[in-house]
Amino acid sequence: MIKLFFKRAVAYLIDCAICYSVIMLVLQWAILSNTRIWMGIDDAWFKDPLHLELYVILSISLPVWIYFTYFDSDRAKGTFGKWVFRLVVHDHAGRKIGLRKSFQRTFFKLLPWEVIHLSLIFPTPIYFEQNPEFRLITIVGLLLFITYMISILLGKGKQSVYDKLLGSLVEEK
Repeated sequence: MIKLFFKRAVAYLIDCAICYSVIMLVLQWAILSNTRIWMGIDDAWFKDPLHLELYVILSISLPVWIYFTYFDSDRAKGTFGKWVFRLVVHDHAGRKIGLRKSFQRTFFKLLPWEVIHLSLIFPTPIYFEQNPEFRLITIVGLLLFITYMISILLGKGKQSVYDKLLGSLVEEK
């Protein structure tokens, strides 16, 4: 139980590190930071919360969603982190989940991060505030993430809240 929980946690950290490396270092820094002025995106543009949310969705969230949706589906052998620890996502019949269910699973799995993104962007982007104030919605995202972790731990490592909801589970091959 604890062993599977830690394998899942480390696999998730590996996947997050991969996503961070590719998205933040390659896409954000190497490409977008050098081309966004050509696209008419300057620092003032980011002060509008709708602009910033659109930018975050397209350049951060969407690539991460695609990574988890595709690699956790029956079209691939699992995310790189799951592959390292020989973990597989499947349904209760032992079949790998399809793209639709993988997308739904990704939606719920990454929901805490999307809630936190929203809390940092609305009503005004926190980055541009002189004296940022506490935002309660950030706590909601963190509590949701903690709930997921506890549900995996108490569920013997195989099912989180979102896995129970969708009828999926993560097991060792």
